[in-house]
Amino acid sequence: MGEVQETDKTMRIMAIIGGIIALIEAIVEIIGIDYLLYGFGMVGGIFALIFSILAIGLGVKPIHYAPVFIGILGILLIVFASLIGGIIVLLATFLGAIS
Repeated sequence: MGEVQETDKTMRIMAIIGGIIALIEAIVEIIGIDYLLYGFGMVGGIFALIFSILAIGLGVKPIHYAPVFIGILGILLIVFASLIGGIIVLLATFLGAIS
């Protein structure tokens, strides 16, 4: 397998892992457990839930320009209080961008 394919596969795996972690963080936010100093409450949790599902979907079946969309989702996840999952998704973006 070539270097580009391995980087793409790593990007996809990291996007899925980051999406799952963001999904857990979104569910915790919806439940009402505030673990960060910022957030939008239940509305932010619902948006984070939607964005984490999209990140997992892009990891499972990437589309054309997937790193750009994964990067946008990573930034939105960080804004809507899914910090750890958003950072992992952003790392997946950087791996996808270098390939």
